[in-house]
Amino acid sequence: MKVTEKIKELGNCIELVSIDPHFHEVSTGLFRKGNILTVWSYSKIQGIEKRIEQIRDRCCKLGDLIANPERYDQMQLATSINLDLPLRFMFTSAIEKPPDGLIPTGEITSPDTKTKLIFKISRENLEQETVYSVSVEGVHERSEMRIRAVVGGFMKYGGCDRIAPNKFKFPDGGEYNKFVRLLLPYARNISAVEDMLTESDMEGQMTTQTLGFSQT
Repeated sequence: MKVTEKIKELGNCIELVSIDPHFHEVSTGLFRKGNILTVWSYSKIQGIEKRIEQIRDRCCKLGDLIANPERYDQMQLATSINLDLPLRFMFTSAIEKPPDGLIPTGEITSPDTKTKLIFKISRENLEQETVYSVSVEGVHERSEMRIRAVVGGFMKYGGCDRIAPNKFKFPDGGEYNKFVRLLLPYARNISAVEDMLTESDMEGQMTTQTLGFSQT
């Protein structure tokens, strides 16, 4: 099957990682068709299916996704809201970071890159919706401004709605704790993330305009 035909079957390409540093530098893409997400590579190298399954399983640990038990390469997103940016961050992390690397659990925290504050996120259920609150550990004259900036980051990258200066929720009011944990480091530093996304988009265009995928 030609690359163009395969891509039509899989749906829209959300993210393309041109080099897998942990598996023969193959190119791998994340595709979305409705609520179904598929990890796919044009490579036929021995062990690629096992690597794809490893990536899929790690994605399900990083994001609020459900693995398809009948497919090694598929998972499902249990919502119709647009979470393409969190999915891009998730997929890139699943490929580029060590396969055996620990994934944080428990309290959702992250150090601020601009101050010595520690961001903390908690959640509560209000009127059948999950509302997330941002607070800080430590003291700084800009703490309130930094909290507002983080909420703004969740609005930008998660499509969230601001409920209060320090509170946000997802458009459907759902609980997405894994995506919140995943997004927090990005939400705290928008300018750096914008540069990263621009570079990633350029790399993706270059790759799809040439071979589409590394055919090792």
